Amino acid sequence: MKSIDVIKKHYLESESIITIGTFDGVHKGHELVFEHIKNYSELLPAVITFKKSPKDVINNKNVKSIYDIKTKEGLISEFGIKKIISIDFDDSIKNLTAEKFIELLKKYLKLKLLVIGDDATIGKDKIGKKNGLDQILKKYSCNLKSIDIKKDTQRKISSSELKKLIKLGEIEKVNKNLSKDYFIYGKIVEGKKLGRELGYPTANLEYSKDIIIPKDGIYKTKSIFKDENFKSITSIGNNPTFNEKIKTIETYIIDFNENIYGEDLKIIFKDFVRNQVKFENKEDLIAQMDKDLKKVSEES
Repeated sequence: MKSIDVIKKHYLESESIITIGTFDGVHKGHELVFEHIKNYSELLPAVITFKKSPKDVINNKNVKSIYDIKTKEGLISEFGIKKIISIDFDDSIKNLTAEKFIELLKKYLKLKLLVIGDDATIGKDKIGKKNGLDQILKKYSCNLKSIDIKKDTQRKISSSELKKLIKLGEIEKVNKNLSKDYFIYGKIVEGKKLGRELGYPTANLEYSKDIIIPKDGIYKTKSIFKDENFKSITSIGNNPTFNEKIKTIETYIIDFNENIYGEDLKIIFKDFVRNQVKFENKEDLIAQMDKDLKKVSEES
């Protein structure tokens, strides 16, 4: 279905306050926007989110996301957003001028107030706060509210910056800027059971190939299984000691002894512990794993 038809399908009966963006990662800058739009009691809060960044689509870049669409929608809904419309940046949208796009939102979503970041633009003619978007909105009896999305007085929070930090394993820095600590969610599948041979049975996570993942290494994590929290330690990499080729995400859940194959698991990343290392033998690997576990277990 064309994205323009998706918007039409979400027809609203009551006037709305709308924000538009990719919102990858749902960081604290996005949080400012969502908190703002939900506070208009007389208007229905709605979010139009792109599945892929329009900039990446235009530049024909296949860029991975921080979170998949379902996860992103779940995070946005936690802010009390009543209507979330996820669309592709396809021809039906990218060929619209800003005015035609506003006309669409007014007709089908009863737009009354549009909320965007200070430097955001809409339409193929790239109209924003600085070059006449408020005048277009007034033509349709709507208003514009722009928000300064900054993490301090110097720098703006950006999803692209957060992606770089995730790839570098800079988890503490990432968590300071996300609305919730960074996590990966997926189903537990059978692996080669190498961890079991070492005395550390691990849960092998099947994750979306559309998301970026942290660099190879060992991480202090928290695992959520059926709403219960467990301390855990997570390995990302290809098990070089055993000359494996496939990258995996494997988690050892501390003080946990259940068969959870086929179950969903949420792994929340708290900090980077160490780089992936190829050991001479499995005894050396076990000794290092013992040290890793002791370090993670002793920390709060």
